Amino acid sequence: MAAVRPPPTVLLLGAAGGGKSLLVRRLRQLSAEEPAGLGEPPATLPTVGTNLTDLRLPRKVTVRELGGCMGPIWPSYYSECSALLVSSSCIQLLSVLSAAPLASVPVLVLFNKIDLPCYMSLLEMKSLFRMQDIVSCATQPITMLETSARDGTGLADVLQWLRATLGNPH
Repeated sequence: MAAVRPPPTVLLLGAAGGGKSLLVRRLRQLSAEEPAGLGEPPATLPTVGTNLTDLRLPRKVTVRELGGCMGPIWPSYYSECSALLVSSSCIQLLSVLSAAPLASVPVLVLFNKIDLPCYMSLLEMKSLFRMQDIVSCATQPITMLETSARDGTGLADVLQWLRATLGNPH
């Protein structure tokens, strides 16, 4: 009898106030069997600790959101990670990308909150973060997307990236 594998785990990391909780709620809404549309964004509270959310892509995937204040202990979660969503500062991003357990884990860098009036374009953010240099030095594949968890922009692309990256179990 074959052993049942647990669903892949996607780590969602980022700075406090980066919109991670709303992002994962919206992804769960969009990945539902019969998505009913996003509607008004629900109120969220800062994540203290960790939140687990299951998505159907159609394969079940667990998203583990780690609160921004948990940055010092993020590395203890790296070894169980199948993919990584990062909505973060440049320093946090460099720290995560250089962690040995994540050396071959696919990474999606999210430039969230593009609905804000002070939003910078993807090109400006790539330049500010020096993403070309980061990507050329990184050992893992890195993809970048603009998102707005508030209005839903880019969230279908996040789900598509997850589906393509995590695929089906071997």
